[in-house]
Amino acid sequence: MTHLLPLKVEYLLMFGIALFWTIAYILIIYKGFKDQSCGMPLAAICANITWEFLLTFIMPFHPIQQIITLVWFLLDCIILLQFLYYSKRTYPKRTLHISVFSLMVIAFLLQYGMAVEFHDTMGLYSAFGINLLMSIFFIKMLLTKDLQGQSLSIAYFKMIGTLCASILCYSFYPQSLLLTMMYILIFILDVVYTILIYNKSITIVHKSAIYIE
Repeated sequence: MTHLLPLKVEYLLMFGIALFWTIAYILIIYKGFKDQSCGMPLAAICANITWEFLLTFIMPFHPIQQIITLVWFLLDCIILLQFLYYSKRTYPKRTLHISVFSLMVIAFLLQYGMAVEFHDTMGLYSAFGINLLMSIFFIKMLLTKDLQGQSLSIAYFKMIGTLCASILCYSFYPQSLLLTMMYILIFILDVVYTILIYNKSITIVHKSAIYIE
């Protein structure tokens, strides 16, 4: 592992990752309660929870990291509970529970296998793989559910938090083509998602103004 950036910059980026992603999770929870809808797709929830569980309880590599991933794990558990609660009107309870359990098992096994296969003790490959899927799923969710459970603030904090992680990890592993490709793809998708959210918000404001007039 190399260090292309000064230590102070690395710490600043680490702080940014922890701060911006924590705020994004809190905003997702808040918007979910406000709209009575879950602001994260089920596959992304299960992938996040299993990654955080793995890095917190099975493969922790630093005490501060362990605390941060524990906080994220607890926040994601709340998001999962939101999904289960607000989806019970749409899907049978048994189907929901089987789906969640199956996705949890699959996600955990895949991420543990990747960590062992690639000697990835920091879970970077699975983390950015999950982030890439999240960026795709968030766009899909926006196209199908409009702004239910989503907001421009969530889009900004998710994008900035991930950008901090991408810059930091590139400074550690500049030779990794796969990771670099994921950094770029995630950033492009996050920009697209933010623009779509902004356009949706503007459209809703205009419609509301016309309705009031």
